[in-house]
Amino acid sequence: MKYTDYYYERIDIEAFRVNMESWRKEFNEADSVEVQSNIIQKVDEFEREYASYQAIASLNYNRNINDEDAKSEKEYFDSIGPQASEISNGFNQDLVDSKFRKELEEKWGPQYFSQIELDLKTFDPSIMDMLLEETKLRNEYTQLIASAQIEYNGETYNLAGLGPFHKDSDREVRKSSYEARFNWFQDNSEAFDTLYDKLVKLRHKIALTLGYESFTELGYMRMGRSDYGPDEVANFRQQIVDYVVPIVAKLREQRQEILGLDHLYFYDGINYKEGDPKPKGTPEDLVNKAVKMYDELSPETGEFFHKMVDEDLMDLVNRDGKMAGGFCTGFPKYERPYIFSNFNGTDHDVVVLTHEAGHAFQSYESRKQPLASYLWPTMEAAEIHSMSMEFITWPWMDLFFEEETDRFKYKHLAGALSFLPYGACVDHFQHWVYENPEATPQKRKDKWKELEGMYRPGQDYDGLPFPESGALWQQQLHIYQMPFYYIDYTLAQTCAFQFWMRFNNDDENAWNDYLTLCQAGGSKPFSELVDSAGLKSPFKSGTLKDVANEIFAWLETIDVKAL
Repeated sequence: MKYTDYYYERIDIEAFRVNMESWRKEFNEADSVEVQSNIIQKVDEFEREYASYQAIASLNYNRNINDEDAKSEKEYFDSIGPQASEISNGFNQDLVDSKFRKELEEKWGPQYFSQIELDLKTFDPSIMDMLLEETKLRNEYTQLIASAQIEYNGETYNLAGLGPFHKDSDREVRKSSYEARFNWFQDNSEAFDTLYDKLVKLRHKIALTLGYESFTELGYMRMGRSDYGPDEVANFRQQIVDYVVPIVAKLREQRQEILGLDHLYFYDGINYKEGDPKPKGTPEDLVNKAVKMYDELSPETGEFFHKMVDEDLMDLVNRDGKMAGGFCTGFPKYERPYIFSNFNGTDHDVVVLTHEAGHAFQSYESRKQPLASYLWPTMEAAEIHSMSMEFITWPWMDLFFEEETDRFKYKHLAGALSFLPYGACVDHFQHWVYENPEATPQKRKDKWKELEGMYRPGQDYDGLPFPESGALWQQQLHIYQMPFYYIDYTLAQTCAFQFWMRFNNDDENAWNDYLTLCQAGGSKPFSELVDSAGLKSPFKSGTLKDVANEIFAWLETIDVKAL
């Protein structure tokens, strides 16, 4: 069955309410754990259906934001979301209060109850209207970003379409294309400021209504973080400052040498004079090469990727009206994931394909988990699968890049390490924002500039007004859409680097550990999943230092002048 064959319908929220009342009555009157478990399975079946239809509605809108029917369906699910949470929370409260709680935990696992208890702390009927408003504001950001129509060299581009010019070998093309990009953001800067100001104040109000001192505590609960908090994250960020920022400065010097420049500006984001390596072939060629790659990697990945291709479960190429970015979603009812991206002819096409395939492979491998809440882990764990897959597939990169494979690998690894300070900067910024919800838009920009000095010293924007003003963060959708979802990438990258190290050293257990991690889905919290995969926790002192040093040692073995 192909994606277009999937049955879809709106969930009748009142029918759901009536069904839940019946299930709750039966659950609370049950005289055995078996009866309560049967009710859990009934509710879980509905949750899979709800999640699938919601994902279809959202995906169809992202595929074409100009489709009014798709927009209407997405808005419908947005509108019933708070009501659905209220209905579900009634049952969730029954679950945690069950007289068979101990027996239910033994059957379904403690993670199920841990996540439910966090969910209960994030919702109350008193915030329903505020949640609807938050969704509305998030959608406004999506629409604003997707609506970008930027004139450049006589043509009109969206943000993804401008991407190849940012990586052009001609320095003037890079600079002028960034000027066009940033001029669009500058022209809309007031709208971005207003949107974010409304979101921050609204989220703070939601937190206060729920009894929290600030949104930070609530934000961590929303992310499902049960085994660490802001203190551990702050310590991890400090390790990035101590051990990674100095190495990134050395990598900048290497890149400056490779490019033959006496100074690096922000728009000098390429790694080679001739421009960065580009994948060889059309998007269809890249998919065919990926089929060969996943067939050879393992029986499991071969089976998975053939289904993705044969069942039309990917939308990969950039086009007008398509939402920017890349992501993986899933349809629990059909036990299938879906990959969404915007190929634009750069090496990022291969990175995003392998990255999202990592998410999709995990989703496919964990499809038989007994509960819908176990199909996906929390975000920092989920990013391990995707970022690790980028490196696990290194032996096949010659299929995509041919004679430029070594150039790609150097750029990929150096870029991944260099990302950590930016990821930490975004996270630090968000912590400050939500601890200072009354700060003005200008103070937020001033704080961003201050943090850039700590995490990204040496950035020179060559006088371009938008980034010089401290507004660069406005192009990072996570800051608007998913507060506190960004440090996840840096935590996961630290774990993915360990898989790179293990595969590099021919660790015969590395693939089995990765497969085990994927199949576990979200059945355990982050720290336990990391342990189960034979990895060291990023929070453990020394982990990041050892990883960063080994990566830099590998990069130093490369003759950069020969690349």
